[in-house]
Amino acid sequence: MKLSWTSLKISIAGAKLSHLVQKDKIWDHGSMAEQARIIFYLVYKAKANGNVESLRKQCAVSCFEKLKMDDRIDHKSSLMVTPIIKEIAIIDVQPGKNNKPDMFCAMIKGESKDDPLEKFKAECVFVRQGEWWLLNEIKN
Repeated sequence: MKLSWTSLKISIAGAKLSHLVQKDKIWDHGSMAEQARIIFYLVYKAKANGNVESLRKQCAVSCFEKLKMDDRIDHKSSLMVTPIIKEIAIIDVQPGKNNKPDMFCAMIKGESKDDPLEKFKAECVFVRQGEWWLLNEIKN
């Protein structure tokens, strides 16, 4: 069996999650993956229709400001027609310490519904604010 760096990161994150969820239910793997899926589609939809303001409550302040700046440049240039998520994996989890919030990173892979050869991969970093996960950064 071939072991990749990504699969190793997924395994380590899974092991951390199994311990963290016992202390706090916000670390539930399924809920975190679902949050990543929902926010990914919300970001896509907001950028496609040019209304990133609708993301204010789902994003950390720095992420929201970056999305607003990106939107001013050209909100449709790098968007696929309709993205289809094929895989979501939690690849990193970090409980908060030293005034840093809890965070997790989800890797999202997929393709365009209109052109299955057009693939995408994004890493979405989330930070905890109270009982919510907010999008903090998207890396393509």
